Amino acid sequence: MPRIRTYKASGSKKKRKTPKVKYSNTFTFGAFLFKTIVIVFAVALLLAYLSVYIKSSDLSSLMFFGLYFITIFFINLLLFFVAVIKLKKIAFLSLIALLPAMFYADLFFRLKKEEPLPDGAPLKVMTYNVGRFSSAKDGLGVEMNLARIEDFVKEESPDVLCLQEFAVIDSTKLDMLFEDLPHSHHFLFNSIRNDYGNVIFSKYPLVDSGVHTFAESRNLCVWADIDVDGQLIRVINCHFQSTGVSRFIQKYTKHSDFSSEVKEVHEQLLQSNRRRSAQVDEVLENCSNSDHPVLICGDFNDTPISRTYHKLSQGRKDSFAEAGQGFSASYSILWPLLRIDYILFPMEYEASDNITHKVKYSDHYPVSAIIYK
Repeated sequence: MPRIRTYKASGSKKKRKTPKVKYSNTFTFGAFLFKTIVIVFAVALLLAYLSVYIKSSDLSSLMFFGLYFITIFFINLLLFFVAVIKLKKIAFLSLIALLPAMFYADLFFRLKKEEPLPDGAPLKVMTYNVGRFSSAKDGLGVEMNLARIEDFVKEESPDVLCLQEFAVIDSTKLDMLFEDLPHSHHFLFNSIRNDYGNVIFSKYPLVDSGVHTFAESRNLCVWADIDVDGQLIRVINCHFQSTGVSRFIQKYTKHSDFSSEVKEVHEQLLQSNRRRSAQVDEVLENCSNSDHPVLICGDFNDTPISRTYHKLSQGRKDSFAEAGQGFSASYSILWPLLRIDYILFPMEYEASDNITHKVKYSDHYPVSAIIYK
């Protein structure tokens, strides 16, 4: 049987095969590393929020996240913008971690707001860690530094002045200082070089006063019930357990073994945080025993993202959050990272003119505010 041949029409086209698109499953180390960094710092920021509710004896390592809150926050902010620019979905994780920070913003930075002055009689309060008058940035001697701090206080004219790390060689001459503030109460530890501790100076008479020392510590609180035109108010001047950061900075500048210094300061921070937590509980007991409104101020040696601040500020207003402007940081060495000096006052009071004075007479800046009842 003859073979029948078939022919395709000359106009017909050959069907082309569509090439398959190959999707690369190649592992990208850079993308993985970026996601890991975002997750780590987002978790760190969330732990910082949580640290204010945790007692140091329960989980002491959490306090580090609160201590470095500002640094962790800005790293998260940077990672968020990078992720947005690169259109990465991981940006949502950074955003979730950043959102709660809005509730803490007024504790670190505040824009200037034009507000009417509150009603009532003003009471200007100032707190200042004077560093034994020997920690001036320009290295001025103790006597000259004390003299210019006296001039500064006279110019600012506070009604109540709370000093920490106050030092004097002869405590009998204490009444000769700050002549515009004739009433005072103090407690000074004895040491070889000088006597040092906390002092409350006041333009108004002191009805009652006392001291609260802490176990195994040279830190303390002094308190005084002050008669302000017939209204009694208790002022508590606190200096809680120091972190040792300034000593670490001084030692690091003199030694090259950075790793051992970091380990040492890490242990110091843990120990000081445990002590500070117990000290706060003792001061709160003093507050509960007062029949008068209580104003707490001083060097807390802790940031606003800490159990120290969280416990002491409950039921009280923060002078910076109410009437401050700019950065709130009060520790000059690491400015603007650390705010550790505070004025907390009763809820029924108002505040104006909270100022962090940028004078270089100590490693701390003095903080003042006007309180109204």
